[in-house]
Amino acid sequence: MLSVFLILALICGCSCYPSGAPESACTTMTPSHGVPPQNTSSPYVIKFSSSNFSIDSNFTVTISSKDGNTSFRGFLMEVFTDQPTPNQLEESEFKVPENAHPTCNGGATHSDAKEKHMIGLQWQPTTSFTGKVKFRATIVQAYTVIWKNVESEYLSVDYTAPSTSPSDVTTISHPISTISESPSDLPRCEPGFGCFKACPLTTCESVVMWRRSGNFVDFKIVARLDRPNNRWVAIGFSPTGRMPKTSVIMCLVDNGKISVEEGINKGYSFGPLSNKTLGLTNISASVVDSVLRCTFTRQINISGSVESIYSLTKKYFLLLGDGPIIGGTPGQHEKTPVKSESRVDFLVNENVGSDDPSKTLYKLHGSLMILSWMFLSSVAIITARYYKSEWRGMMPCGVKVWFAIHRTMMSMVFIITTASFIIIFIQVGSLLQETEGDIYVRYHPALGITVMALCVANPIMAFFRCDPGHKYRHAFHYSHMFVGTAAQILSAITIYFGVNLEKSNTPEEASYIVIAYIITYVIIEVILECQKYYRRNEDETETQILLRSTSNVPQQKYQKHQVNSFKLTVLTIHFVCMSMYCMVLIYFVATA
Repeated sequence: MLSVFLILALICGCSCYPSGAPESACTTMTPSHGVPPQNTSSPYVIKFSSSNFSIDSNFTVTISSKDGNTSFRGFLMEVFTDQPTPNQLEESEFKVPENAHPTCNGGATHSDAKEKHMIGLQWQPTTSFTGKVKFRATIVQAYTVIWKNVESEYLSVDYTAPSTSPSDVTTISHPISTISESPSDLPRCEPGFGCFKACPLTTCESVVMWRRSGNFVDFKIVARLDRPNNRWVAIGFSPTGRMPKTSVIMCLVDNGKISVEEGINKGYSFGPLSNKTLGLTNISASVVDSVLRCTFTRQINISGSVESIYSLTKKYFLLLGDGPIIGGTPGQHEKTPVKSESRVDFLVNENVGSDDPSKTLYKLHGSLMILSWMFLSSVAIITARYYKSEWRGMMPCGVKVWFAIHRTMMSMVFIITTASFIIIFIQVGSLLQETEGDIYVRYHPALGITVMALCVANPIMAFFRCDPGHKYRHAFHYSHMFVGTAAQILSAITIYFGVNLEKSNTPEEASYIVIAYIITYVIIEVILECQKYYRRNEDETETQILLRSTSNVPQQKYQKHQVNSFKLTVLTIHFVCMSMYCMVLIYFVATA
């Protein structure tokens, strides 16, 4: 009995075709699995890339589930005319991805038994044809779960085959050859291709490959999707390494339909071309085990190309990004696109690494600026402006307490700001970048340069200040205060712009922290100004104290005075708040 069971199991196993439906199934479109097809409504649909057939638009037929999540393992698709008794249209062909192959004289089937969420097949007639056709498929969800006669809507076709006379023969690039891979190895670079990896590891979430083929370049994008539907993955050819003026080719997976669009970034938003596949051929795509494989062939020089289509004879930075599709429209990417470390020659097979994905220098620059201006400078300015009359009997190292605090902290601000300025200059390579893009991109560099200039000017002014009692001493006092206040205000705006930069990747809460810091700082200033107004008759006026020298006025002239408890409380609150804002914001920047 056991022997009979084993023999039957082997026979059943031999009837399973993981490499596709056999020729014997072409007529009946029924797999030999020993079970009848399901009699319930199919969870799968067949969709078209366009409601009208056009060979120029790389017409694609897609099999997917209605909910976008139900997978399948195998399929057999054929094309039928709309005659009273539908006949198979054998004079047609499918251009298939690597997990499928043509069969049944104009049909197509799977070439592996891996789970698929959708598959796109490029179709066209092979001879002149006018009429209506429908696509019919048998879809295998599991060995014993089969849906038969899953049909598309009728499609109107008016196709005239091109002349094959020698004068009309055109050069068509060869389809991309591929190497079979297991899901655990995907995505990865393949031999015979140039390759750009979006990470420094052996396996990545996404890779881009290319290979020259005559007057064409074959491209292959392999990306692991966090969701198998309603996503897009795109590559961009950028002259500058930045988003504006980047030529983009985007692979879209939208409600079971896979398509490719070509466009240009207008600033930081994608705009498709009127001809969305200009210069593109051999388009195919599939999603298997949540891995999108999108392949296409692009002309090196596009005849009659528009300005936004760049010639591949030149080198460009390669950008790779992905994002959601919302309501049928590509949404903004959720992470900053990865950029190649240098310009890429797409006519040569070479491996290209990505730019620093951790953004270490950017993060260090931002963190140092936050420490300098959100904490050190704010405490130093508040102390110098409102606490000169405090700690009168204390003279550590021969200087007043407020002056020691102010000078120490502002010296640290100068050193840290200078280091931060040098770091970002090394990273960017220039002072001012392109002025295109949103307001944060346009003004953050200029504001940062202005803050750096003011930071340098103030200590120079302090070094050359005139002696106390000099007739121009007040001029130094007000100019020094103006420059310091201007630097503090501009630094707050610069930090706000910085955390809103696309490349910062900081969460939305970072903006709220900067706003809270500004509001807190203003409230502290108002409180201390009010306190100074009401205590004017008890304390020496600010003007008299400013015109005295901490080194020339004898210490005995000052009477010991206890620090005002209210002002000390306000200073403590200011210190704690600035410390907390600074630490939280640095955390957001460092972990972005």
